[in-house]
Amino acid sequence: TWHGRCRLPVDDMCRAATPPLDKFAVASASSLAAGHELHAPSEADLAREGPLSREQVAEFYESGVVLVRGLLQGDLLDRVLAVRRSVGTMMPNAETYGTVKTEAWREHACFLDVALRSPLAAAAEQLTPDEVRGAGRGKPLHVLRDGFFSLSPGKRGCGWRARRPPRPAQKTLQKTLPRHVLGRFHYRHVDDFFFWPTKRDGPGPGVNVWVALDAVDAGAGGGLAYAPGSHRPDFLPQRAVIAPPGEAPQTCEMQSLSPDSHAALEAIKECPALQPGDAIIHTRFIFHRGDPHTSEGGTPVARYSVRYVPASSQLEGINFLPPEEPGGPPRRVTLSGVTIDGAGPEHGHFPSTELRET
Repeated sequence: TWHGRCRLPVDDMCRAATPPLDKFAVASASSLAAGHELHAPSEADLAREGPLSREQVAEFYESGVVLVRGLLQGDLLDRVLAVRRSVGTMMPNAETYGTVKTEAWREHACFLDVALRSPLAAAAEQLTPDEVRGAGRGKPLHVLRDGFFSLSPGKRGCGWRARRPPRPAQKTLQKTLPRHVLGRFHYRHVDDFFFWPTKRDGPGPGVNVWVALDAVDAGAGGGLAYAPGSHRPDFLPQRAVIAPPGEAPQTCEMQSLSPDSHAALEAIKECPALQPGDAIIHTRFIFHRGDPHTSEGGTPVARYSVRYVPASSQLEGINFLPPEEPGGPPRRVTLSGVTIDGAGPEHGHFPSTELRET
C-alpha cells in the first residue's frame, strides 16, 4: 500500500499522474483547499537561484516531485557513506525497515551538515519562495523531521504488502492524542502526524528531500516508489482511505483497505534507478512508498530524507524526545498550538537552515 507514512514511527515514499501547470490552483498560505496545496509557479519562482535548474523547478511544481541526479557530492557525501552502516535503529525487529532513525545527527554530525548546509537545504529554500512562507517570510526554513532508513532484503518497506495495524496500537494513539488533533486527520496529508507533524493547510509546499546512500538497480527494489501528480484533488479519496476521520492514521495499509486505490497508484508509479547522492524531491502531499527488494540476496539500501517547512508552520502531531536516562525509552510528546520557530526543547529539535537563498 501507499502512504503517507507508516504506522508510528516508520517509513518513506511514492508518486502518480501529471496534469499541466495551468491546472494548479494558486493558494494563499492562509487558505489551502485539500488537493490544491501546491501553488502555481510564477516567472520569479522559476528563476530563483539554487542547485536546481529552471526545468527541475517547473517539474516539481507540475508533478509534485522531481528526480535530481548528483545533488549531494564530494566530501560531504563521502562522510555520510562512511558512517551509513553504523547508524542505530529506533525500531528493532521492525517488519518494514532494517534501520529507522530520526535525528541521525545525534550519532553522526555529518547528517546535520546535510540537513542544514548542503544542496538539500538549498534546494528546499529554492522551492519555497517568500510569498508562500506566510509569517515566516524572510526567515530560513526549519527542519521538521529527518529520517535515516535502511531497507534490507526481506523487509517490506512502508505501504507495499499492507496489513491492518494491530488494534491495540490504534487504541493507544486514540487515548494519547487529543480529540481535536485526531479529528483533523481526514484529508490531512499523505505523510502522517509523526513524520509530518504540522497542519495540512500550513505555509509552503512542504519539501521532502530524499537522497540515496547506496546504489539502486532498476527492477531490483530497495529504493523509493512515487506517484507523480498524486497531490492533486483526484487523489483525495486515497488520502481518506489511510486517514479516516477521528481515528489514528493507517498510513501503510492502503492495499488491504482499498485495493482499487492501491492499484490506481501502482499504475502510475515510478521507481528510478539511483546512485549515491541522487535525490528525489517531492511535496509532502505526494504518495510514496519504500520499494521492497525483489530477492532475498543483496545488501541493505540506505537513504536519508529531510523535511523542510517555513518558520511560521504550526506544529500538530507527535514527537519523540531522547530518553531521560541512558537506555530508557524515548519520551513521546504531543505537538499542538506552537509554531516551529517558537518551539522549545520540550517540543523537540527543529533547526533552521544555514544557507538561505536570497
